[in-house]
Formats: sequence, C-alpha cells, structure tokens
Amino acid sequence: MAQDNQPDLQVEGWLKTLGIATPCQWDVLVFVYRHQSSLVSAGQIAHFLGYATADVVAALDSLESSGLVERSRVSQGVRLYQLTAPADPTRRDALERLMTLADSHTVRLLLARKTAGQRPT
Repeated sequence: MAQDNQPDLQVEGWLKTLGIATPCQWDVLVFVYRHQSSLVSAGQIAHFLGYATADVVAALDSLESSGLVERSRVSQGVRLYQLTAPADPTRRDALERLMTLADSHTVRLLLARKTAGQRPT
C-alpha cells in the first residue's frame, strides 16, 4: 500500500518545493503557464477560472513572491503576467514535473483534499 501513495508523495513534495498550497494558486499558475505572457487583469483571470478576484490577487501575490510569476505595473487596468523559471535547479525541476501534470486532475485533487482537511468544521 505504501507504493500506492508514492506518486502522491512526489507531487506533494514538488508542490511544497514551489510553495503551492491551494487549488487557486495551482489554477493561476497553470493559467500563466499555458498563456506564457498574458495582458489581463486579476479580475479577468478570476472570471476565467471561476474564483473571487481577491483569491486570485492573493494567489498572484504568492506566486510573485515565490519567483514563479512576474507582473508589470498596472496600465489601463491590466498587467502583463509572465511565468518565470526558478533559478534553483530543484525548484525548476519541480515546476517542470508539475506542469507535465497540468492537464490531469491529480494535483487539484491532492490540493483539494489537503485544504479540505485544514478548514474548520
């Protein structure tokens, strides 16, 4: 049974390495990854992904502070968002491995289970 959890443990390790802790952070990272350079507002990203704008802003702040996303200054209500590859080889490898899973539900399910356990009942 320990082998059944091995892929999940690897994915959790990569998420931890990058500081991804919520489904919203993951979805925003995948959005920026898929679009490489996007000239949009946080509100537009929130609309595309189905999150509240405040949640997307928090995710973008977190991704920017961890060095995964760069964003320009606001100009006419929008910013340029770009994915940045981490300089650290361990973090870069984690990002590359996670992005191979971007089209699967594996990462979202892990994050959903993890965050569901953290919510008060």
